[in-house]
Amino acid sequence: MTLLARRYATALLMAARPAGAVDTIGADLQALHGQVLDKRVRALLGSPDVSAGERTRMIDKLGAGRHKLVQNLLGLLVRRHRLEVLFDLHPAYRSLLMVERGEVEGVVETPRPLDPPSLQQVTELARRLSGQRVALDVQVRPELLGGIRLRLGNVLWDGSLRSALDQLERQMLQAPV
Repeated sequence: MTLLARRYATALLMAARPAGAVDTIGADLQALHGQVLDKRVRALLGSPDVSAGERTRMIDKLGAGRHKLVQNLLGLLVRRHRLEVLFDLHPAYRSLLMVERGEVEGVVETPRPLDPPSLQQVTELARRLSGQRVALDVQVRPELLGGIRLRLGNVLWDGSLRSALDQLERQMLQAPV
């Protein structure tokens, strides 16, 4: 995430609070983020061959139906030639919002999908480990064989069977014969 995107996200969040539109704008930015990551849209936004008028029309289409603050920001980014901010705007906004709400984002990797009670247990464990509310992203990684890996911020707890087997192999290779 760029510093510039963080600045625009901060300004947008500050404008969204009094308007009571923090979550609406978050949802709009998430949808917009999905659209700007499309290869064709990304190519058109960054291409020097696309005229300013075409670029403005495309941004107007991307902003259609979105909250007025999001539409205003899109217009500002076009006028200031800062469309590259769009690629990092949603992650920056989400990060600021999570910090404000006392939440942390985490990733849990498992060999199989988690059922709701198991996900609730892992979420509670993550909450106790971090001391904050946790939003977990579940990723299925069959190569783990069993157990889980939990990443909160830059801390990794690895309780996977793959990790245990790798550690056992290292110990066996180092043991005297």
